[in-house]
Amino acid sequence: MLRKGPPLQLVSSRLKKVPVTGSDMFLGEYEHSIDAKGRLAIPAKFRAQMDRGGVISKGMGVCLSVYTMQGWEEKSAELASGKSSDELRDFERRIYPSASEIELDGQGRMIIPAKLRAYAELGPEVTVAGVRDHFEIWDHGTWQAYQEKLEAEGGTIPF
Repeated sequence: MLRKGPPLQLVSSRLKKVPVTGSDMFLGEYEHSIDAKGRLAIPAKFRAQMDRGGVISKGMGVCLSVYTMQGWEEKSAELASGKSSDELRDFERRIYPSASEIELDGQGRMIIPAKLRAYAELGPEVTVAGVRDHFEIWDHGTWQAYQEKLEAEGGTIPF
């Protein structure tokens, strides 16, 4: 009997992951080190999403934000919409000059530009934190202090 309709797709666990989609999220917290050359090994769980490269930029607070290329384009469009021309100009001048395209090397590492390492006050020990549509890179001590502050403030977590 012949099957009508679209062809079936064969799936294999050995195949490379398809490009990132809206359903992919960055989740979890990972301890890593930055080497003397400014390289950071990306957590293994994040590497497949970053296989097409991405963008690293100043984050909110004393951290760096890393987006997939698709995520960067979407976030840029979202943040630019609804701003006055003066607000947009200031936003663009703050974010885009400091942003840098990244690619992972064969060992899943990326180079963090020196200016961005200085901005985020990164020491050799860092925390990589998944934050839904991107991940952030924090100095380990700064991340710990931030988490303690959140815990002290209490608040409610919706789930």
